[in-house]
Amino acid sequence: MEGGPSYRLQRRLGLIKQESPYLARRAALSVLVTWFPLLILSAVEGLAIGHKVRIPFLLDFAAYARSLVAIPLLILAEGPIEWHLTKVATHFLHAGLVPEHNYPDYESTLKRAGRRRDSVLAEVVLLGLAVASAYVVRNEFPFHFSTWRSLTVDSTPMRTWAGWWYLCVTTPLFQFLFWRWLWRLFIWYAFLWRMCRLDLRLVPTHPDREAGLGFVGDGQRFFWSIIVAYSVAAAGVLSNEILYAGVSLRRYGFALAGYVVVVLLVFLGPLLMFTPAMIKAKLESLHDYGAFAVTHNLMFHGKWVQGENPKGEPSLGTPDISSLADLGNAYEVLDRMRPIPFDPSDAIVLGLAAVIPMMPLLLTVMPLGQIIDLVSKTLI
Repeated sequence: MEGGPSYRLQRRLGLIKQESPYLARRAALSVLVTWFPLLILSAVEGLAIGHKVRIPFLLDFAAYARSLVAIPLLILAEGPIEWHLTKVATHFLHAGLVPEHNYPDYESTLKRAGRRRDSVLAEVVLLGLAVASAYVVRNEFPFHFSTWRSLTVDSTPMRTWAGWWYLCVTTPLFQFLFWRWLWRLFIWYAFLWRMCRLDLRLVPTHPDREAGLGFVGDGQRFFWSIIVAYSVAAAGVLSNEILYAGVSLRRYGFALAGYVVVVLLVFLGPLLMFTPAMIKAKLESLHDYGAFAVTHNLMFHGKWVQGENPKGEPSLGTPDISSLADLGNAYEVLDRMRPIPFDPSDAIVLGLAAVIPMMPLLLTVMPLGQIIDLVSKTLI
């Protein structure tokens, strides 16, 4: 994350220092830029609270979700994701997975990722997408009735001053951060793609049961903050639809289920690029360890079962028995190796990040008491 035109601009403005990204300060500043102007403008127009419009500003869930949670979280996520992805990228080398003859390819892969991150053209396109999205919806209004964002006069909606600020500042900032994260995710997957094309020294008997690549899936977990940010923004929009427009949550049942599936496909699906190499490594090791086990076990059988013990060694405490057990354990780990570089717990973390922000919406179709009763019954 420490690169790119927007990063350099923030450094020039003093928002980022060499020794600290000032994540909390920048997140707080985003609230000052997006939420507080909306509060002031809507208050001046008499639309912050009261019954002048059906959705006053202080009762708009989408405004809270986007300005107070989603945008700050997209900024705060830079720190932990930067740290963990750096660890994952360097672990390929430090763990010995990259053979020496692939060192130049590894270095070139890092440099290519850096060039993509620092691309001026890329961020200009992202900014263009953010501005274009606001321009496209300039004549679109979420509701046919008056809200703090637009007043409906003679069936014609007219955007308020707060509505214009929301359209021209809050929405583009959210869109830009969202698109930039997708671009960074693409850069990360491009890096992993080039890594999986190297002659990685996979270890099918590794204790992680993922040929030593379990750290890749563990790194993906930390994208939970990005998922939560988008899920909160979506939950805010759905809350308005349900509470103010009378739309039932059941109408979005399949969409929400599909959303969780899409999240898992986006954040874990690309890791399947390692699967062919992992399957190949597992099959080759099964053959190699199988052949070695035959030779080893025949020698053990001949020495200790059939009595072919020329030195007359005592069987009690012999390392041969430990060797037999260790070989069996290694083969069992090999046989249970998963051909994917992540485990179910990674999918659970990301799935919960998508689902938990949506949970309060259940209160619109089921009272809190019934939800607590249902949860307690499932635990008994």
